[in-house]
Amino acid sequence: MIDHGENVSGSTAADLKQKVSEDIQSVTDFAHREATAASDKAKEAATDQKNILANKLGGVAQALEKAAAELENGENRDIGKLTRNLGTNLRNASARIEDRSLSEIAGMAEDFGRKQPLAFLSIAAIAGLAASRFLTSSAPNSGGEHGSTSSSPKTLTPSRAPSTSVAPTSLTTTEGRAYD
Repeated sequence: MIDHGENVSGSTAADLKQKVSEDIQSVTDFAHREATAASDKAKEAATDQKNILANKLGGVAQALEKAAAELENGENRDIGKLTRNLGTNLRNASARIEDRSLSEIAGMAEDFGRKQPLAFLSIAAIAGLAASRFLTSSAPNSGGEHGSTSSSPKTLTPSRAPSTSVAPTSLTTTEGRAYD
């Protein structure tokens, strides 16, 4: 009878192991499907943003080409030609961005950075400056100066205040004693 009990507990343990293994596989499959779905949604959103950017670049290119036509018809023909060239290049870049995948665009940026490091760094600096200007202009004012009608003088913030360094009033020796 003891042998029969060990056999039952052995088969129960094997069944339990099998069930746990199936559950782990089920959870792994579910996690993989969800991660793939999330990744696909992120790629789709990034592609949508890329296409929006390409359309905006195309709009800027169109505006530059209109400005170039006006400049070329006026007294600024040289500036008009440069503006038209810039608009054409921007339109071409817009078309290249729209026709490529995100990985291809990243590869293009990497190649450009290798071939033209100074231009790449300049563009990155300009983009950073534009982003910081955008963020600071869109940040809410923290001083409550909007509806202030009081006649109190405005105080300067530390970054805009004139430098006022104060000379020490006493001399200190190396032993730490002060002499006045």
